[in-house]
Amino acid sequence: MNFITNIPAERFNAFTSTHIKNHFFQSYEWGVFKAKTPGWDFDTVGLEDEQGNLVATALVLFRYLPVIKRPFLYAPRGFVIDFNNKELLAEFTKQMKQYTKSKGAIFFKIDPDIKYVDRDIEGEITPDATNNQALIDELVSMGYKHIDSNQGPEAVIQPRYTFRVNLAPSEKELLENCHPKTRYNIKIAQKKGIEIVEGNREDLPVFEEIMRVTGERDGFLTRPLSYFENMYDALAPSGICKLYFAKLNMKQALESLQKDLQETEALIPQYESQLQNEELTEKKRQKIENKLQQEQSKLSKSQSQLESLRELSLKHPTEVIMSGIITVSFGNKSWYLYGASDNIYREFMPNYLIQWHALTTAKNEGYEIYDLFGISGRTNEFDPTHGLYRFKKGFSGEFNEFIGEFDYVVNRFWYFVWEVLLPQFKNYKKRLRKKMKKSDTN
Repeated sequence: MNFITNIPAERFNAFTSTHIKNHFFQSYEWGVFKAKTPGWDFDTVGLEDEQGNLVATALVLFRYLPVIKRPFLYAPRGFVIDFNNKELLAEFTKQMKQYTKSKGAIFFKIDPDIKYVDRDIEGEITPDATNNQALIDELVSMGYKHIDSNQGPEAVIQPRYTFRVNLAPSEKELLENCHPKTRYNIKIAQKKGIEIVEGNREDLPVFEEIMRVTGERDGFLTRPLSYFENMYDALAPSGICKLYFAKLNMKQALESLQKDLQETEALIPQYESQLQNEELTEKKRQKIENKLQQEQSKLSKSQSQLESLRELSLKHPTEVIMSGIITVSFGNKSWYLYGASDNIYREFMPNYLIQWHALTTAKNEGYEIYDLFGISGRTNEFDPTHGLYRFKKGFSGEFNEFIGEFDYVVNRFWYFVWEVLLPQFKNYKKRLRKKMKKSDTN
């Protein structure tokens, strides 16, 4: 077999997009995008059989490690190969080892798009589950190091867990499969006047601004505008990337709130009148009182919303952007990659409708899988990320756990420096700074 590099975009994507292990991280365009980031570069490599046909490929990203100033290679969600073909996998590994050495790199990393074990929607391993431990063992026997998955999501490059929705059912069935609360929230958004529109490059500053609001609210660092512009420039011309916005139709929203207010104002006196009936049982009276309290609370909330919405309409008489998402599509899949939402009227549920729109658009465009992308894998309700898990679970996808990350080391000394000595040195300096700071305050 013949190992080749610098495979042209058209040939590379023709193979990767139709392979069963296709992933947008293994598209030529993703390499172009990453190369726009300082410190990154890419190559497209592969194996040809005797007839010159590609039988395996990998988008390989290069990056120099800080401090030691030596590169490592990374094939995100790669390789694009039949992992069940041990001979082919062994040959490609051997060629990648030589290729890594030729680049002066310390190691190459892969995190294959391969499910580890069958889990139910709650993340529990199913009774009749099958797993891919045999493949993990095979990779280890070939010389790969399996990275510990128990160090938390911060210890890995890509999420170990995700939700994937099979788009084969009809749109009606997909909606029925959603959690009842998710269906309700989608309808609420539609009723409240939320509309979904597709944006373009000129709208990216709006998305980045809302993303900063999201980061400040949820406590995470966000990407600069240039990051999203580079992504759009690299991916959108090929149709891989789309930007969606959820906007509030001001006229429809005001009319909806006024209608809700009128209905509530009509119900309250009805319940008050019913309570005048002295023949009511205590159980019936309590039930009516509960309904009355609910409507009174709803009245107060609707009046407040209507007042603030009228004030907002003075600045935005026709519409206001509430949230946005970026999706990417490649091969037979579509992914929800980035999401941002403003703080205003989150109770109108724009995030549910925009996600439903992206999911159904992917189905109508012929994609087979909609990937809601990363979750932490921790499903405990007290976990800080539980809200994200609950939101994505509501669309009733399959809880996916990948087999994880693998490093193939070609320079053991520098790998040991990077993996062991540098972290120890950093921890030592951290402890020393704390000790000196404590000493200064005494």
